[in-house]
Amino acid sequence: MKKELILEIIQERWSPYAFSSAPVEEFKLKAMFEAAGYAPSCNNEQPWEFVFTTQDEKEVFDDFVGFLNDGNKVWAKNAYALILSMARTNFSYNDKTNRFAFHDTGMALNNLLLQALSLDIYVHQMGGYSVEKVKDYFKLDDDIEPVAMMAVGYLGDGSTLTPELLKRDENRRTRKSVKEFVFKNSRSNLAF
Repeated sequence: MKKELILEIIQERWSPYAFSSAPVEEFKLKAMFEAAGYAPSCNNEQPWEFVFTTQDEKEVFDDFVGFLNDGNKVWAKNAYALILSMARTNFSYNDKTNRFAFHDTGMALNNLLLQALSLDIYVHQMGGYSVEKVKDYFKLDDDIEPVAMMAVGYLGDGSTLTPELLKRDENRRTRKSVKEFVFKNSRSNLAF
């Protein structure tokens, strides 16, 4: 497939390790969350929730850093903001399980990521954090599940990174070819 058919913003999205602690303007953060709200969802349930903090609220920011695994703490603590995404796993209208909650939250996250990049803001999503610490900290109901944590900010110069992380930051991860994950009619018949 010709790369020029793919939106440039999608091609350019990546997850850096080098963040600047420079403040991200509030209107840009708000735009990111508003973009998330435009995502499609099953029955228009909009099951996503976001909790964020910034370097301006140092005590809370440090609490959020404390949720992270050690490998993520090293670099994520330099970002201006940390965001936690969560999914409400039951439908609000009948309290039955919404099996699409994580899918829909992922759709909202993608909108947030692309809106951020359009504003020159970078986001690095992380699965390396303690779900239990988050649940305890926020005293979450049983139907609210943490999904991902995100470091958010302007790009940094890498001066705070270890040599290993700096190398990872400079090397973009490769993407699978569409030939590897799209099938036609059956899982044994590659489409392209």
